[in-house]
Amino acid sequence: MLTKIIGILVNPRKKNIDRLVRKLDKWLAETDTGAIFRICTYDSPYIKNHFNKIEARTDTEIFNEAEMIITLGGDGTLLRTINKMNRFDIKMMGVNLGGLGFIADTPPDKLIEHIQNYLHGRYFIDERSQISCFLPESEEKFRAFNDIVIDKAGFARVIQIETHIDTEALNNYIADGLIVSTPTGSTGHSLSNGGPIVAPGAGVFVINPICPHSLTNRPVIIPDRMHLKIIVYTEADSFNIFRDGTAQGSFASGTVMELKRSRHTVKLVKMEHQRFFGVLSKKLHWGEDFRNKNRWTYKKI
Repeated sequence: MLTKIIGILVNPRKKNIDRLVRKLDKWLAETDTGAIFRICTYDSPYIKNHFNKIEARTDTEIFNEAEMIITLGGDGTLLRTINKMNRFDIKMMGVNLGGLGFIADTPPDKLIEHIQNYLHGRYFIDERSQISCFLPESEEKFRAFNDIVIDKAGFARVIQIETHIDTEALNNYIADGLIVSTPTGSTGHSLSNGGPIVAPGAGVFVINPICPHSLTNRPVIIPDRMHLKIIVYTEADSFNIFRDGTAQGSFASGTVMELKRSRHTVKLVKMEHQRFFGVLSKKLHWGEDFRNKNRWTYKKI
């Protein structure tokens, strides 16, 4: 039986990360897990590069060797790691040292417990879809786990975004930009822009215009088996494309984009209590009553 190799990738800007790594390293020194743990710290100034059991490696080596990768940071750290991966059979676990943590939803104090559960097979795989984007003129290809965003690049005026679903025209948006998100990305930028929350297994894309100059231009949900063609026009020199919050580049007016569901999925490691709707309700504080309870308490006269 092959020895499990578990990789750890960190956000080097997190100041509170060394204590967590030391705690994990100490536990590994005291416990026979039967697995090999390897870390890439990206030369973080907040981590002392001396470990008892964890082996230092580059991220490329970890991508090539690991069966599971643990990210220490937040949703952004997990997204950047996914976009760097050259293999798609790697399982992912995200530890939240950041803000909301919709995707990276393992709390730091549960990391060791979740590793134990993983090593004993007490977990399930939450398989998530991605978007694939192709630019025919430059033959550039890239994919996104959360969303692809078209942005007017600081230009004071709106841009024109022509959209087609398969061979049928959808809309000619006059707007500041456009978000195309996966179900996973529906709780990110698209949600902030008034988009719907979509369950991860829904098999759809959300097309969400940013500040459209029309009250009738609302978010549209389409099956992800359909192909989306986008042509962007601007009076400025260029517009920007972002994928998962990272700049993909600046592109000229008239650039054509072809979007479809990627054939590669992301495999998130989840514990039983990390089901989507439970996490959603907890993160958004649904069902909680923040009102002053004293106003409902009446004294008898």
